[in-house]
This record gives sequence, structure tokens and C-alpha cells, in this order.
Amino acid sequence: MTPAEQPASAFVRYNTAFDHTLYTTIGEFIASNLNAERDDPRVVALMTALQDASLELCGHPDQGGAFHRLAVSCGQSFLSRHTLEAISHFLQRFAAEEDLRNADFEGTAGAMMTGYSGRDDLQTAAAHANGIHSWQGRAAYHLLVACDFLTLTAIQLLAHGDAAYIREKLKQGVERITAALYEGVRHSDQPDLFDLTTTCFPSEVDRGD
Repeated sequence: MTPAEQPASAFVRYNTAFDHTLYTTIGEFIASNLNAERDDPRVVALMTALQDASLELCGHPDQGGAFHRLAVSCGQSFLSRHTLEAISHFLQRFAAEEDLRNADFEGTAGAMMTGYSGRDDLQTAAAHANGIHSWQGRAAYHLLVACDFLTLTAIQLLAHGDAAYIREKLKQGVERITAALYEGVRHSDQPDLFDLTTTCFPSEVDRGD
């Protein structure tokens, strides 16, 4: 197949596998999840992203990366698990049996969505721990804040976010872990258990080019 023939072939494959009823149902699910009308720009944008991702699965040459963009958009939109399953089922109609991208969609969207919702609980827990008058409380506070930074780092990694921003949040998380270890070294009855100076971090030398 020549490059000029690929778009037409992709549209034929897309139209053959397209399920109008399921597509309409997904639109209603998304609108309900976002508490919006079906023609709301947020709903329209997600439905357009769904079409683009489906065309990418069908081999359309102009839709490279659309599948990942859909996963990220879903992960950022706080959709229900039921809606994500419906989207995944719709996408599977266009995927070859050996195509792993649908599994990556479920993993990316699900992990991002759960990570975002989990940050609220982490921040609440950190606020509670911040009021404890003991070294254990201070260490717990630092670790909970570290978890929040590391969760945000993971979300940005899944979204293929800016590398400098990812490094900044990762560094902040590590600094909080270090602060928790300092509390243990300085104030616990077994400071040696909090001494992790033998822990090695990878460097550019480990890249092995």
C-alpha cells in the first residue's frame, strides 16, 4: 500500500468497525461524568480524541500519538471506571489482536485518574500529620508530602510531560524523604536503621551509551 492510499484504507477500516450505538453511549457517559451537555466543548474534545485514536489504530498516517493523547485526556478528566471500560471496548473494535496499545490506554488513563484522586487524600493526611508533636509525626509528614510529589511525578511521566518539571518534582520528593530520614537519625533509639548512605542513585555514567 502506498502512502497516498493509507488514509483511505484507514477510513474504510474505521467505518467498517464503527459502532454508532456504543459511540453515542460513550458521549452520554462522558457528558454525565463531567456534568455537562453533550455539545459541551470538553465532551466534544474527548469524542474527537476518541475518533482520532480509533483512526490511529486503523493505520491513518496523520494520527500518530492520538492514542496516547486520548489516554492522557481521559486520565485528566476524572471519568468513571465504567466510562473508561466503554471507551476501551470501543477502541478494541479497531485494534489488531496483537496490538498492546489498548492495554496501555487502560493503564495510562486509570493510573493518572486514580493518582489525581489519591493526591487529595495524601494532602489531607499530610495536614493532619503536620500537627503531631513528635519526631515520628514530623517524619510521617515529610513522607506524606514526598508521596504527593512522587505521585505527581508519576502522573507527569505517564503524560510524557516536561522533563525539567518531572525532575523538579522528583527532587522535591527525594528531599522530603531525606528530611524524614534525618528525623529518624537524630531522634530515634535506633538511628542506624535510618542511615541509608549506602543507597546509590543512578547517574549519567549508568546510561551505558
